[in-house]
Amino acid sequence: MTSQTPLAVLLSPSHAVVEAARGVGARSLVLAPDLSAPGIRKAVAAADAALTVDWTDHPSLLMAIGHLSSYPARASVFGFAEASALIAARANEALRFPGNPHAAVAYLTDKAALRGKVNQLTRSPVRYEHCDRAAHLVAVADRVGYPCVAKPRTGSGGQDVHMLRSAPDAAVLAAGLAPEPALIIEEFLEGPEYSVEAHSHAGEHTILAVSRKHTTEAPDFAETGYDLPADLDAPTTARIHDLVTTTLNVAGHRSGPSQTEVVLTPNGPRLIESHARPGAECVQELLLTATGTNLVARTIATLLGLPVPAPLAAGGRFAGIRFLRFPPGQLRTVEGTAEVRALSGVTGLKITVPLGSHVPETTSRVAGHGHLTAVADSPQELEAVLRKAQDLLRPVVVRKGTASAAARSGSPKEGEHSAA
Repeated sequence: MTSQTPLAVLLSPSHAVVEAARGVGARSLVLAPDLSAPGIRKAVAAADAALTVDWTDHPSLLMAIGHLSSYPARASVFGFAEASALIAARANEALRFPGNPHAAVAYLTDKAALRGKVNQLTRSPVRYEHCDRAAHLVAVADRVGYPCVAKPRTGSGGQDVHMLRSAPDAAVLAAGLAPEPALIIEEFLEGPEYSVEAHSHAGEHTILAVSRKHTTEAPDFAETGYDLPADLDAPTTARIHDLVTTTLNVAGHRSGPSQTEVVLTPNGPRLIESHARPGAECVQELLLTATGTNLVARTIATLLGLPVPAPLAAGGRFAGIRFLRFPPGQLRTVEGTAEVRALSGVTGLKITVPLGSHVPETTSRVAGHGHLTAVADSPQELEAVLRKAQDLLRPVVVRKGTASAAARSGSPKEGEHSAA
């Protein structure tokens, strides 16, 4: 490549990421282990160039793009997921490209290290301990106190998170773990959950929105949706902003997107965890709908020295998403879809299970069978629209050996197919 146009090197991006790069005036180079994979093909078609690269292997990545260190214009490697953000930061440092420090991304990836630092700077620290041996789990949980939460130090997406209410719970979990599991055990934080989307530049952090996260009850706490912006008073919002800013400063986060999850406890907001990447695409869509801000486009433009796109016209609207969860069995049809799409305020409905196929089991906090989205002029109106839409949807599922059954729903993760 010999263009004078700034270059965005994108690690297994979505089509929306490639379009964001194009929208701010950057050239795009897509890197992926398999360019023909279903989730990559559309991104490759929209990009200026693409290479088959196992970017998870650092030497292979540098061998593929090392020549870009002499690229005539600005260039940077971008990863907008948990793993790719860390790898992009390492590559940028090796090639002396602009980007977030690798150490900062690693800090946000290590929940125990981040917890320890944030605890030093907050008035009400969260009790926690490391647990690197399954045989020690019961003793560690006893010291932290019940109820408590056990989760991988470097996990993401709500995977392998366990609530422990008693020593017997801890013993059962310990019996099923590998000998050296690398866990963090921390006190259970009770209260509503919030997700904070932010963008940083040169160490200055801009809070773009605080969204309310809806979940099921214990012990699963499966995500059922988001409302953006959250309906919070000004003092509470300010305290959440302060906690997020402290967290990002502690980690050394300098540039790009972040998503920080907090719980609003009776003693104020407390950190769950933070990430050096944006929220899921559905959260980014809500941010765009409610505030007009394309976080990916803003990140690419800022790092490549291109004009930052002005927010699209979006006059303080409220946007929400509710995830769908269907009962197990064969999905025959979903009744009520036409009525839902015709509802004023509903902006999207996607069913990710093809009609006639088996409804897959939801196995994590971010697995589900589709979603619906809506916008409104107030939080109350938004809740009313989403609730009415959910009530209208009637999935008809045939369980093996039984008659058909209809049920309703709620939980996440987008797929490729939609029901009409």
